[in-house]
Amino acid sequence: KINPNNFDFVITPNHDNIDGNNILNTLGAIHQFTQKKLNESKDIINITNKENLVSIIIGGSNQHYKFSKKIVEDLINQIKILINKYKDYSFCVIPSRRTDKSNVDLLTKELSNIAFVWNKQTNNPYLFCLRFSKYFIVTSDSTSMISECAFTGKPVYVYHLPFKRVSTRIVNFHKEFEEQCITRKFTNNLDIWKYPSLNESKRIAGILRLRILNK
Repeated sequence: KINPNNFDFVITPNHDNIDGNNILNTLGAIHQFTQKKLNESKDIINITNKENLVSIIIGGSNQHYKFSKKIVEDLINQIKILINKYKDYSFCVIPSRRTDKSNVDLLTKELSNIAFVWNKQTNNPYLFCLRFSKYFIVTSDSTSMISECAFTGKPVYVYHLPFKRVSTRIVNFHKEFEEQCITRKFTNNLDIWKYPSLNESKRIAGILRLRILNK
């Protein structure tokens, strides 16, 4: 909404579709996480089998996606099927700040006896899960959470929510991540695949430093 030429540099994701000599494009969203930060995290949660940990990260309603009680119930049923299928795995369910209380209560009621469900009343186990998870399942509403999980280089499944208003930007984001073999659509199966850890903050910082020094 503001002309990028008003700035020395603009850092923007590819799916925003902004180009120019002062534009630095990223694959997905940039974030603050580093391997050092994950390794030094003191977060501990009561999970007995963290070597086979599946983290399910849940967003909420926004201007593009619906997140009704019915949708949460459908997601819970899919999680139950997965837990029943992969009995040797541990599961951690993490709601985000956009997950409203009624949905957190529903997740807790339905899943807390078979998975760890963060109730948003204690310390957030997000760093723990980024550090130890073998798989991630993330709802489609947050490009940030998907990008953060992709920093780990571990498989990221996307649970696609129904659009209330289709966003070309978000469609392009998901298409790009699938084409880069970072994400796959969630299908009740857990497969291993590999891709380079997505560390766009470090890559862009290097480019920006050189441009500033040479300016």
